[in-house]
Order: sequence, then C-alpha cells, then structure tokens
Amino acid sequence: MADIPLRPTPGQPWGKLALLMSLLLVMGMGTWEGYWRSLQYAPSYRGSDGLWALLRRQVDRPGPATVTIGSSRTLSDLNLETWRDVTGLRPIQLALEGTQPRAVLDDLAQHGFSGLLIVGLTPVLFTLPDTGYRAEAVRRYGNESPSQWLGQQISMPLEQVLAFYNFDTALFTVIERQTWWPARTGYQPPLPPVRKLFNYRRTRQADLWTKLDDDAEYRELARDIWREYLNFKPDLPPEDVLRQQFENMLQEVRSDVETIRAAGGEVVFIRLPSNGEFRAVENGAFPRERVWQPIIGAAGVVGIHFEDYPALRGMSLPEWSHMSTRDTDRFTRALIAIIRSQLAARGVERQELTP
Repeated sequence: MADIPLRPTPGQPWGKLALLMSLLLVMGMGTWEGYWRSLQYAPSYRGSDGLWALLRRQVDRPGPATVTIGSSRTLSDLNLETWRDVTGLRPIQLALEGTQPRAVLDDLAQHGFSGLLIVGLTPVLFTLPDTGYRAEAVRRYGNESPSQWLGQQISMPLEQVLAFYNFDTALFTVIERQTWWPARTGYQPPLPPVRKLFNYRRTRQADLWTKLDDDAEYRELARDIWREYLNFKPDLPPEDVLRQQFENMLQEVRSDVETIRAAGGEVVFIRLPSNGEFRAVENGAFPRERVWQPIIGAAGVVGIHFEDYPALRGMSLPEWSHMSTRDTDRFTRALIAIIRSQLAARGVERQELTP
C-alpha cells in the first residue's frame, strides 16, 4: 500500500483563537444570564432527582427523624426552618411535585422507617394511579451511580451562581412552551408546561417565587395554566374499575401505615390549603367525604384538614394552590401545635415534636 501523503496543518494563532472563543462563550452566557435576571430570575437549587436522593439517604441515619412527603403543596407550605425552631428537628423534605406520594410512603415502609411521617394529601393527585412521573428519584436513591453522584456534587455550586441554570429556562423547555399552531376546531393542544413557581433551598424547601405575589401578569399566567389542567377531561375507566382501584389504594395505604407503626413510627395526614378555582374543582370532583374521610379512616391516622382549624385558614395563595412564603412561618407554627394536640388526644407522644 502506497504511503498516503500527509497534508500539513496550516499554522494558526491557536492561542488567540482559543481566547476569542472563550470570550464569545462568556459573552453569550452573560447575555443569557442577564436576560433571565432581567425577568427577576435568581440562582436557586434545582429540585432534581439527585437532590431528592441525597435527602432520602439522610433518613437512613440513626436517630429521630421527621419526614414530609406529598406533592408540591407539601414542598411550599411547610417552613422547614420554622419547624426546626419549634421542635428542634428540621424535617427531611421528600415531597415530589406533580405526584401522588404513595410510592414514597411504600418505600419508607419497606425500609423500616420509625420516625414521624407527615403526608400531604392533595385530592386531585393522591388518588391517581402511579404515572411514573418523578419515579426516577426513588430509583436513584437505591441505584445512584458514581457518575450521577459526582454530577450532583458539581451541579449544586453552579445552581447557586447561575440564574439560567434552571428547568424553566432550559432551551428545549422554552421551545416547548411556544405556540406553534393556531387554535382550530378538532385540534387538542397538549397541556402547557407548568411555569416556574418556586425557588428551592438545599433542604428542598420550596419558597413560592415572590413574582407570583407581586406581578399580576405572571400570577394570571400561572392561573391560566392551572385552568387548562383543571378543565382537562381525561379518559376514565368504568365506574366499577375506578371503585376497585380506590379500594386497592386504601388497602395499600393502610398496610404501609401499619408497617411504619410496627417499626415504631407514626403517620399524620394533612390537607393543605387551596382556594379559588382550584378549590372549586376539588370540592366538586373530590369532596372530602368521598376522598379525605375514607383515606383517613382506612389508615387510622390523625388527619388534619385546613378547613377544620381557623388557625390554618386565611393564608395567601396567589395562584390558588401554593402558599405565599410570607405566610408559611405562621402556618407551620399553627400546624405543629395542632399535630401535638391531636396526637396527645390519642395518647401518642413523639420525641420528634419535643424541643
């Protein structure tokens, strides 16, 4: 085989080119960062699967533990720092937005959880079958690879520096929420992506973004998105199938609660506030006598419904479903007092609630 002649690479000022590309990269990132900051975005931890798994592993440490599970209302309405100030113990926040918490309840039961478990019950989500949304977080707890662990450690410092390093500002997310096709008869557009609602702390405390309090236009955008979800009509199975699914769910919840109690733990269910159009749909489709009461009765637990306690009512819910951070301290203090009182009425005392 004949030798293939080598084509020499022309001499180039590679150092200057590298510097130029670096400057262009920094300028591009700076422009993108400046754009999002002009819209009041700020650096915030990401509510990622990796952060959830990091917190989940804390449950396995010896000693008393309070754990909170549920959906996004549990993330936003409970002030973890206030809880620590009152009880001396900061809860481990394992709620996952947009999900029903039964998979996490079962995970804790199967791993011998023996602390105090606070379960947030959002009627529209709790009764749903497991769709697999955010299931990767639970799987990652037991199967996280070294590269995933390292990626999470590298990511967290960046999350506290870059405002655009956020799920809501990701390029493909921005593209997805554009309106590509005009409204027309017979076309059912997909449900819109939920916009940014929270700023996360490392503890997975989700503070409702103050823009929802202060910016009427953005607040109405969030409400419009909820309207589309609330008006969505899914295809449901026959009534007898739904009834059997509900009975199966009650049995699963009862079994998990009994398993936790057998290990020395205790479970409390809470119904966190909603109002406006969100509450109207919940009252109509998921009345408490058909959802809340059967679940509390089957589980045999203390159930605290915000409607039953004046101290838990009257909080600001800018987009009808999540509490303004300005009210979470007051709400959390009142909730802890009620939990203590209701457990004491059953003769239950928990060290997790003792300051």
